[in-house]
Amino acid sequence: MTKKDIKIPEIYIILGPTSSGKTSLALKLCEKFNGEIISADSRQICKYMDIGTGKVPLDTKVKIKKGLNYWELNEKKIWGYDLINPDQYFSGYDFAVFALEKAREIIESGKNVFLVGGTGFYIDIFTGRIKLTQISPDLKLRKSLESLSLDVLQNKLREIDNEMFESVDKLNKVRLVRALEKKLSANKDNDKKRLPYFDFYSIYIGLTSSRNVIYERVDKWVEKIWDSGLLNEVMNLREKGYGETHRVKGLIYGTAGEFLDGKLTRKDAIERTKYDVHSYVRRQQTWFKRNPDVEWFDILQDDFEEIIYNRVKENIKNG
Repeated sequence: MTKKDIKIPEIYIILGPTSSGKTSLALKLCEKFNGEIISADSRQICKYMDIGTGKVPLDTKVKIKKGLNYWELNEKKIWGYDLINPDQYFSGYDFAVFALEKAREIIESGKNVFLVGGTGFYIDIFTGRIKLTQISPDLKLRKSLESLSLDVLQNKLREIDNEMFESVDKLNKVRLVRALEKKLSANKDNDKKRLPYFDFYSIYIGLTSSRNVIYERVDKWVEKIWDSGLLNEVMNLREKGYGETHRVKGLIYGTAGEFLDGKLTRKDAIERTKYDVHSYVRRQQTWFKRNPDVEWFDILQDDFEEIIYNRVKENIKNG
């Protein structure tokens, strides 16, 4: 067998901001092209956090079946759900190991892989755009950083690496601490862990529209989750002992918790949630713009799904 006879598989990367319809599109593509999905979402990895992370579809009736490290939506597997408890540490390296091994397994079973998500860091590690150095945790440094206020952490990271500061979730204290720990430990720690080797082509499919359109879709989604069990989900997380974890204090869940504690009115909590998700959307879009290989499709274009179907079909045919 010559080198030309060796087929390098293709993996379809469907990315875009929150509420752009990535999972819905991916499920349709899986149905048409015999595929399975790997979620690239740093929040959907958590057990018991379903409604506020967008795992549960709200617009259509979908048959859901839960398995180990995956859900089935209408009998199509989405891997990468429910990997950890909300209080467990899970790095980008951990995600890449899981996703690369799962992608190989899916391809070897004769199916196509659709990596779907809005966490650009996860996607870039998986595709190799980021060459990851796994820095061992510096527990002493971490403890000293954790004692600092959010403002101090923000200012410290901005001074050390403004580019990293712009890309990180600035309201997430744990992520700020970890980013600083990486920067401050990088020069003295050369401990590298290799990712599983897997050679593939990445085909990037980006979903987008004007910010006003995305914001409008976000706002409708936020209102729906508030009426579809988000508060019960937060109460359940608290009952399980996860109320003080950074994930339950973070995006969407933290504000819902403040409402439950009487610190915000329902109206103010919903408006703040919308504002926070808008900010998250902007960070996602800023991250994705760095990748020149993404082919973007406007979700308001009537035939955008058909165009994407034809792109995928042509790639599979030629492959």
